[in-house]
Amino acid sequence: MQGIVLQGPTDYYKEVADHYSKFDNVVWAIWDDEYQFQIDYIKSKGIEVILVKKPLYPGYLNVNLQVKSTFEGIKALEGKVDEILKVRSDTIISNLDHLLDSLKGRQLSFMATCKEGVRKDLEYHLIYHHTSHDYPSDNIIYGKIEDMLLMFDFQIDEMLPIPPEALIIWNYMENKNMEFKLNYQNLIDNDISFFTDICLDKEVGVYWLKMAVNLVDWYKDKTIYDW
Repeated sequence: MQGIVLQGPTDYYKEVADHYSKFDNVVWAIWDDEYQFQIDYIKSKGIEVILVKKPLYPGYLNVNLQVKSTFEGIKALEGKVDEILKVRSDTIISNLDHLLDSLKGRQLSFMATCKEGVRKDLEYHLIYHHTSHDYPSDNIIYGKIEDMLLMFDFQIDEMLPIPPEALIIWNYMENKNMEFKLNYQNLIDNDISFFTDICLDKEVGVYWLKMAVNLVDWYKDKTIYDW
């Protein structure tokens, strides 16, 4: 059985709640200081709301906030579903039923991973030195619930200049005793898959409302992304 975890603020609460209310086992993990009328609207659409207290230390690029709300949302579905689709709360997926059907049984799956060397302005250290944008995208992530819990079960207590996406996949691979090497083939070899090809085949759109872009159009450019 599959579930959906919406994670993040309620800026687009109406359109997002209206869209995902058509599916079963949907929870929205949001902060306990969001406006009550937005929370009431989400609940009125049949979506379970998980109110999360913000961590005292947000971390670099708010990584602790992203990780904690996602983890609490996944925990709320533990024992109810076997697999989870985690979606940012500013993202709407069209033809989602086709995507969910195609993703059944996957251990862990991202839309795409950026090719190494794409961005030279980003430098950080995680076991080895990165000078790129070489980590999987995190707007939507699919996987078995035990793997999703493992990936998001952490908080950091220092201002590490590391993108949240890199910390998330690092935490997962470290806990699974995998070689931490963020390139496409190593991830594939460790049963970490990608699904932009499914989106193209099933005519699935992934609309990032905040940026007014369909991510499928971004990721299908293989000069930038692997999938």
